[in-house]
Amino acid sequence: MACFSSLPALAHTSLERYVRETVSVSVGTENIDIRIQFSFPSDLSLAERQRMDRDGDGKISKQEKDAYLTDFQARAERLMRMTVNGKTLPLIPLEDTVLDLEDAPGVEAHPHELRLACFARMPKNFAVGGTIVLESGLWAEAPLMVAVSMETAGGIRFHAADTQGLRAPSEDGAMLRITEACCTQWESGNNKNGR
Repeated sequence: MACFSSLPALAHTSLERYVRETVSVSVGTENIDIRIQFSFPSDLSLAERQRMDRDGDGKISKQEKDAYLTDFQARAERLMRMTVNGKTLPLIPLEDTVLDLEDAPGVEAHPHELRLACFARMPKNFAVGGTIVLESGLWAEAPLMVAVSMETAGGIRFHAADTQGLRAPSEDGAMLRITEACCTQWESGNNKNGR
């Protein structure tokens, strides 16, 4: 669909200053699957790890990881929205959210990743000309680089709309990043994701 950054051009700046958000949208005739991976470089990871370490002992326990993931899930429910033809669809968890601290389980400057997977049911009356829009305000306050890709079942095609970018703040002040695409081919007999 598109790749874009929520900040000005990245010339002569280190990628280590940016949280990288990789968004994958897979559209089938029955479901829209969404996978988002946040990759935190060392310094930005350290700040997140300090948030995880609620008791300040320099270690991140299983309970602290679980609490962080619970908080993240609540934020995702508030700050992510999928609309199809202007109608908001419920986002349903597809898998448990994964927090991968890699080989550094404590509070230290070491990269980590956070992976989210969910899906929405495709409305039965969807057809050529229909639009899907994913809005996200997660980590809107951070220096962020966003890459978006789309996969479709055979016989289904989309193209990116011209309105990609940032939308006005949400109710809690977060800037919402917009991923929008319009359907140009729709063969309802195909269902690649099989769910």
